Amino acid sequence: MPSSPPLRAVQPRVEEPGRPVPPPSRDRGAAEPPLQAGDLVCGRCGSGNVPTRRYCRRCGASLADAPVVPKAPWWRRLFTRRAGRKPVAGERPPRRQWRRPRFVLPLLVLVALGAAGYAFRGEAGRAVEAVRDRTSKTEQVHATKVTASSARKQHPAALAVDGTTDKHWTPARPGAAEGEYLEATFAAPIRLLDLVVHPGSSPVAEKFLTQARPGSLSVTVTSSDGRTTVRTVRLADVPGPQRFHLPVSDAVRVRLTVRSTYGAGNERYLALAEVEFFKRR
Repeated sequence: MPSSPPLRAVQPRVEEPGRPVPPPSRDRGAAEPPLQAGDLVCGRCGSGNVPTRRYCRRCGASLADAPVVPKAPWWRRLFTRRAGRKPVAGERPPRRQWRRPRFVLPLLVLVALGAAGYAFRGEAGRAVEAVRDRTSKTEQVHATKVTASSARKQHPAALAVDGTTDKHWTPARPGAAEGEYLEATFAAPIRLLDLVVHPGSSPVAEKFLTQARPGSLSVTVTSSDGRTTVRTVRLADVPGPQRFHLPVSDAVRVRLTVRSTYGAGNERYLALAEVEFFKRR
């Protein structure tokens, strides 16, 4: 019968002091789990270890100087699915549940911010215009056309924008003149800022009191797109200019309608000496 091969004696490996020990060979059939953020990487075999370990789980080398796996950037973590905990021996694996993608919350926040910006775009635009109004200088603009609801022959509507205060516009009928109006048209749309009104027939107090004066005016500003802005201004019964802040964009026409009157009487006519308009430069 054939003889069996002779047995070979295996000599134990003795590590010499000062000589580096070669890393143990890896089993190619065993699958290594992927490295996770915070793992300690063994310097001998390259295996990942949880941060609480002091020695490598694979080769037993010390992990005192082992490098730590860095954390992935936030933008990469949004699209990376976090690995769940694996069941241990004897534990029934949990049911697989649907997980909400991690990028859904940031996406919802961006959508909410966009919707809020769209909803409040009007307020944002008005805030920007208000800042520009405060930081810009004003410039007087003259009307190219002036009309009135009625006027006396000696006191036409044009006298209210002639640049002087010793002549005035007067409606055709005496009395309170409620509903009478003066309308000015500009050559091009402007960013209207201020309106200056000189009530009465003269800046001199003695002449100022001889005729009726407007007490309140309804100011209707028409923009180039047909939109109207209505404000009511109340005037003091004193001679001289009175300024009102009326910011309106793309203004092309301004109408001043009399709502109340000082010193009205059957033989007294309403007098409006001058109206000035100021735009943003």
